[in-house]
Amino acid sequence: MDFYSRQAAARRQTRWLVLGFVLAIAAVVAALDVVLFTLLGSAEANGPVVAPLDFAARNPAVALFCSLAVLSVIGFASLFKSLQLREGGGVVARALGGVRIDRDTLDLKRKRLHNVVEEMAIASGVPMPEIYVLEQEQGINAFAAGHTPANAAVAVTQGALDRLNRDELQGVIAHEFSHVLNGDMRLNVQLMGWLFGLFAIALIGRTIVRFAPRSRKGGGGLVVAALAVMVLGYVGLFLARLLQAAVSRQRERLADASGVQFTRNPGGLKGALVKIAGVPGGSKLGGDAEQVAHMLFAPGLSRLFATHPSLAERIRELDPRFDVKQLPQVAAHALSTIPAFDASESAESMVSRAVAANPQGVSAQVGQMDTVHIEQAHALRLALPDELHAFVETSGRGYALVLALLLSRDDAVRERQLAHLASVVSAEIVSEVRAAAPLAAGLAPMLRLPALLQIFPALRRSPRSAREALAQLADDFIRADARIDVFEFCLAELLATLLKDEMEARAPHGTLSLAAAEHEIYVLFATLARFGAADEARARMAYEAGMHRVLPRQRPAYAASEDWPAQLASALRRLEKLHPYAKKSVIEGLVSTIAHDELLSVEEAELLRTVCAILHCPLPPLLQG
Repeated sequence: MDFYSRQAAARRQTRWLVLGFVLAIAAVVAALDVVLFTLLGSAEANGPVVAPLDFAARNPAVALFCSLAVLSVIGFASLFKSLQLREGGGVVARALGGVRIDRDTLDLKRKRLHNVVEEMAIASGVPMPEIYVLEQEQGINAFAAGHTPANAAVAVTQGALDRLNRDELQGVIAHEFSHVLNGDMRLNVQLMGWLFGLFAIALIGRTIVRFAPRSRKGGGGLVVAALAVMVLGYVGLFLARLLQAAVSRQRERLADASGVQFTRNPGGLKGALVKIAGVPGGSKLGGDAEQVAHMLFAPGLSRLFATHPSLAERIRELDPRFDVKQLPQVAAHALSTIPAFDASESAESMVSRAVAANPQGVSAQVGQMDTVHIEQAHALRLALPDELHAFVETSGRGYALVLALLLSRDDAVRERQLAHLASVVSAEIVSEVRAAAPLAAGLAPMLRLPALLQIFPALRRSPRSAREALAQLADDFIRADARIDVFEFCLAELLATLLKDEMEARAPHGTLSLAAAEHEIYVLFATLARFGAADEARARMAYEAGMHRVLPRQRPAYAASEDWPAQLASALRRLEKLHPYAKKSVIEGLVSTIAHDELLSVEEAELLRTVCAILHCPLPPLLQG
């Protein structure tokens, strides 16, 4: 199953989950109505039990009010939890006691974790997530949380850091990144919000039972009704969690398969699962793990309905020849081996080649990772200058580097940009931008956008007003010389998309068809053809090669536009709403346009990466050859 199929499947699954959740709510509301109508009817008749339907028929306004009140409680509780979770996966990690780790950590285990996560982010083409360690948890576990890759967080237990070697840790992190790429992470966070609405009903009933008077005159009927509300709330929650667990088991199997596909090393993931079997606490978490049970790498608590396939089943899927009877002995032996540290964790000497001469297979790489991508990501990480690392840990210095990347090479324009900057920000920030300018100017073209993705976690920690001000300043810098080049356009659009995704947590795909977006597709392909060809004749041929794949029957004629930045920005906003399969056709067409001359220029590579990011189709590093 490719990326586009997984996204379409995630959309279908979400619809079925919404339907199941609505049915669970309807069942809870109906059952609570029976309780409330019986209680109110009995009070109205001074004692005798009144049939709920009779009461509803005689008091339709009261009956409607009761039903709406129950729905309001569930709806507002779900909305409250969902809004709380919109701040990103870090909220979930911190709620479980997670401590964020930075690149400059001196702890070798945490440094290794940071390197592995960074390489996975580069290899998958998504922004670097925040990284947390659950310091108090000695079991082996991990999870990824967030609405979008732009506000994601990866959390790992201390037990995993202490007991897993690099291959095993990489297998676990690849498993978690597959949740990010498969659309599971957003679904998992949505489920947390929905389930909290049903839990609120049970909580209200439990609170009333606890504090209501027990005397017959003082409200014995109220206690009985509250007890019924509590029970029905928990029954609804139980049914919803059954649905949640069934979905979770299916998604965990897919994540295991994807994790192995990404690393081409089933031994790493298998080794982590084997070690879980040998640890006294296994993968159990000591805190309130119920809310995140469905998003953990392995079961975090014992429960009646399992959120994960059994360890034996998962290990057999990875290694059909494994003898499950030998699991305790194999686990004990594995745990007796102290994880080794690779000396290359701190080496910074590798050189990356991130230029693709033959991009025919690029569309198939979207949303996928392979061993070669991870190796390339490792090289890219090491190729990023040491000085860059100082800018990715604090929001202020990250802010400065983004602006430094947009400084013009023309002295007059650059001074005009800095003068404008000095008029709206402090002298300290201006000094930071000047200090970052040599680093930004020295970055290889193919490293500029990966560097931006590494800076993003630091930007995410700044106030929303600061992020919006940065986007505005970036736009001002770009317009300082009255012309916009491809890199400037790509950086501004990528920055705007990352910030918007992080703050709005919108659905990543829509239902728009190719025919409905014909004009926007034309603008996109005409722009790409213009910057990838040496003259207008070759541009027209490249345009036709790509558009024929997307709109084979009828399409607009090629024409270059001088106002391409505004037109393309508007077109990309609408193309975001395409159906996943329509996005697949668009990306395959773009690759056909690029491949027409069998070369990939820097401008084409940056446009392709930016378009894929805006369409929420993450693109791995483009490989040599």
